[in-house]
Amino acid sequence: MADDLLEYYRHLLDKHWILREGACVCWIGDATKPLAARHFGMDLVGPSPQTLLEVAEEADGAGEHAPAIVILDQLQDGWALSVEPRGAEAIRPEVMRGLSERSTAFAVSFGERPEFALYRLGARIGHVQQATGRWGAAPHELDEPMKGLPCAEGSPEDTWKEAALALGERITGVRLDADRLGENLDRYTILRRKPVDPVPLALREHPVARDPEFAAILADPAARRRTIAVLAARQAVADTGVSGPEVTAALRSIGTMASRPMGAGGRLDAAALRAGLRTMLPGLDGERAQAVKVLIAALDPDDALAAGESTQVGWRIRSGGAEAEVRWTILRTCARMPSP
Repeated sequence: MADDLLEYYRHLLDKHWILREGACVCWIGDATKPLAARHFGMDLVGPSPQTLLEVAEEADGAGEHAPAIVILDQLQDGWALSVEPRGAEAIRPEVMRGLSERSTAFAVSFGERPEFALYRLGARIGHVQQATGRWGAAPHELDEPMKGLPCAEGSPEDTWKEAALALGERITGVRLDADRLGENLDRYTILRRKPVDPVPLALREHPVARDPEFAAILADPAARRRTIAVLAARQAVADTGVSGPEVTAALRSIGTMASRPMGAGGRLDAAALRAGLRTMLPGLDGERAQAVKVLIAALDPDDALAAGESTQVGWRIRSGGAEAEVRWTILRTCARMPSP
């Protein structure tokens, strides 16, 4: 059965050879063409009829900064299909979340880094790169449909493309029609692409993000500026081991600033604590001095300044290890996100 499926998609790719050179194909569940189109960009023009070959030739002559183009078609059982002969917008997390919001989306990209991804109800279930590996919320779900198909990580690239398309049919139950792909289809031009996530999906899926405090920050960074500063202060002290009565007093005050308004007395306390911390700096070097500077910044009565400055300084601390580096990246990224 797997051999027959692979042979079918080998012939499809031979017939539509333009796909082998860098296309992205996506099955989109419970979607119409217009509904799918709106998830590809902020501003689209179309539809207009065009063939895959015409789109590819236009894209080849337009340059890397030209608007992206996606072809859309309606399949059976409520599925839609997107094909980008020269592009890979569909497999971007920012796009796949929308494409899968009502059901399932499965995308295969044949670019420089061959890969495929399965999303369901906006969540990434599994993502596989031919050269590097797999990840996601439940990548083991791909084990059964992948049986007999050479599209796992490390599989030979010369058979990987037809195997990945065959996997798409197994997951969705919908076969791509080789004849239909040769006809005029609905072409949309993406004038403005979906913006890149301020916090990459890889960070949102990291175990650190399951910590309730970090999850709250990721859910609403603008409302958690003070919490960001508190966590930055704690992280700096934990990473470097800097200590002393001034550090203890500063940590205590920074922690309470998140739960009480900063009145006049609070501002005076913070100023005195910052002055005391500055007296420590001449006796410290390296990352311990950086940690004290994080505490000084976190004591700023302005929540946005406290978050921004403390994470800007703390992000350079590397002594806490790989997991601490992820925490700093999340804190710094969230602190820099603009308010709505």
